[in-house]
Amino acid sequence: MIRSPDLDSFVCCAVCSKIIPPPPSSATYDRIREYKPFRTRYYTHRDILEIGADIQQEQQEKKEAEIQERIEKMKAELWAQAEMHKEDAVDKALKEAAANHSVFVQDLKQKLGKELREEVMKVKAEMQQYMEDEQKREAEAAEQRMAHRIQCTLMECAREKMEAVAKARKQEREAALKEAARQHRKHLEQLKEENMLAEELYRKSIEQLNTEKCHEFNIALSITQKENQIETEKQLKETETIHLDELEKVLAALKAAEEQVKTLTQKLEKMTDWKDSLETEIQATRQAFQEYINATFPNLSPGQADFILPFRKSFEQKETPEEAEDSDKEYKRTSIRSARFTAMAKQNYK
Repeated sequence: MIRSPDLDSFVCCAVCSKIIPPPPSSATYDRIREYKPFRTRYYTHRDILEIGADIQQEQQEKKEAEIQERIEKMKAELWAQAEMHKEDAVDKALKEAAANHSVFVQDLKQKLGKELREEVMKVKAEMQQYMEDEQKREAEAAEQRMAHRIQCTLMECAREKMEAVAKARKQEREAALKEAARQHRKHLEQLKEENMLAEELYRKSIEQLNTEKCHEFNIALSITQKENQIETEKQLKETETIHLDELEKVLAALKAAEEQVKTLTQKLEKMTDWKDSLETEIQATRQAFQEYINATFPNLSPGQADFILPFRKSFEQKETPEEAEDSDKEYKRTSIRSARFTAMAKQNYK
């Protein structure tokens, strides 16, 4: 076995490294020797260790029980001593409390007696003061009652005085109202007369004002008519000048249009002549080519040589030369008429 450093436990071996408690005492070995050989020979190393641990546990429990018994005994002794000391302390405290109480009572009696005497003296002084104050209040109340009666008498006198003054004022007011009514009637009559005079003057002034305004309106109307006439003549002149300018522009445009129509007519005549010549030339060419085909292929039936000389549609004239000439003549006549009409209108306008 290997001894551990704490010198209280041992290590079983280097293989299991199990720490075991210290070896048992001699009494433990005696108990082990008491076992019979047929029992002990079957114990293994592990069983021996467990038995040692159980024995050690029992010893510890016994020690703890002994220690607990000793503790209980010490507690009982201490409680007994404490009870004795407690009784002594209680007796001593009661004696001290009784002595202190008697001293406190004596001091309290002396203090209360002194305070009672002071309170009696204070109450007597307060009663004396209260009696004096009561007498003063009675005197003041009597004075106040007398003053109240005097005040009521004065108020009654003042009320009678006010009634007399109000009655006198009422009489004066009635007299003043009567005088005011008389003056009002007089003023109304004067106002009526003045109103009649004012109406007469107003009517005359209105008539005069109407005549003056009518004259002014007539003058203003004549002036306005003259101004309007002048303005109208001025506008007519401006309109005439504008119309003449526009008429000249229209005549110039008409001349230009006539010249353009003439040139177009000439071009149209040339194109018509050229077209007629081309048409006659085409007809002659087709006729010659047809004669050539007939001479070259005399055995062809009608229609077989159409791929050589296709059928040509006849040219449809929308307007014959005679009709074109008639339309040109009609246009010229209308243009001449319009020119004559514009010239006559211009002459008449001038």
